Amino acid sequence: MSILARLDQSREVAVSLALPSISEFTPLQHAVTANFERVAVLGLGQIGGSLIHAIRHNGLEVVGYDVDVRTAAAASASGFPVTRDDATAVRGSDLVVLAMPLPQVRDALRSLAPHLAPDALLTDVGTLKAPVLAAVRELVPHANFVGGHPLAGIEETGWGASNPLLFRDAPWTLSIEPGTDLRAWMRLAELVCDLGAKPVPTTAAEQDAAVARVIGLPHVLAEALALTGLGGGPLGLSLAAGSYMDGSRVARTRPDLVATWCDGNPPLVTVLDDVIARLVSARDELAASRSVLELAVAGHDARINWEHRRFEPVELRASFDELRAHGRDGGWITAVLRDEDGVRLLGMRPSD
Repeated sequence: MSILARLDQSREVAVSLALPSISEFTPLQHAVTANFERVAVLGLGQIGGSLIHAIRHNGLEVVGYDVDVRTAAAASASGFPVTRDDATAVRGSDLVVLAMPLPQVRDALRSLAPHLAPDALLTDVGTLKAPVLAAVRELVPHANFVGGHPLAGIEETGWGASNPLLFRDAPWTLSIEPGTDLRAWMRLAELVCDLGAKPVPTTAAEQDAAVARVIGLPHVLAEALALTGLGGGPLGLSLAAGSYMDGSRVARTRPDLVATWCDGNPPLVTVLDDVIARLVSARDELAASRSVLELAVAGHDARINWEHRRFEPVELRASFDELRAHGRDGGWITAVLRDEDGVRLLGMRPSD
């Protein structure tokens, strides 16, 4: 059966997955970011689907593609232009977004390479940045690439979980390496700002080390907690309430996606050593009939201090060193402004 026939066959089923476009409720605005004429989003799961909604809401031309015909049909039924192949989506686009799971990235790069315009900007939205950067350098070395990672996902996945407001106030790392084209980086940062997110400049290596602690580790702990709670038997599960539900919530995420966020990220090993040492220390305290109060106080303070951080506005120069330091210090970009004096970058950073 041809892909066209399969797509037609899936369309009736996909109508039930169709989501109303935000444009049905809010008139389309004029393009906020005029830097891109046409955006191609390859992969229409939760992040890619939310992105195609948000980009069109900002008045930009956007086209989607997904290897799964049911997902493609659902997006099409929701009123979005969806191409039959990635080549059609990529040709004529000056921004191409890789929004498929990490295991599919290499095949996608091989397929799109002949169709990527020389002046097009290539980005992605995956959790780990170093593997994607390495794949791009190997398979499409001519590409103008800026890796990206919106930290906005929830445990639900797929087109049905897409949300045009998903990126509002969300951190969105944008990789900046010594060889990064700063003009391209700023073009993408401007778009991310227009989508309501907070672009955070960081190298791929530093980003992956950071997400090992705030994404990889929480998922590993959630899986372990879910299994440990199960070991308590029917009574324990009947008594499970807020603590168990909150701590194990992300264990509801698709297991194959969790693996892509953890596997192949060496810093996660060090992070697990760190948390295991803390758990062993707590275990030893309890075994000796002492208390976990010291751990509880330190953890409580860490969480409360994180919630109550203060920030101050700053203005930045468009330089690798300054942007990297800004991101490393916990800062993000709030606006990319252009005037007769050139480009000005405004941002926020922790004041303490």
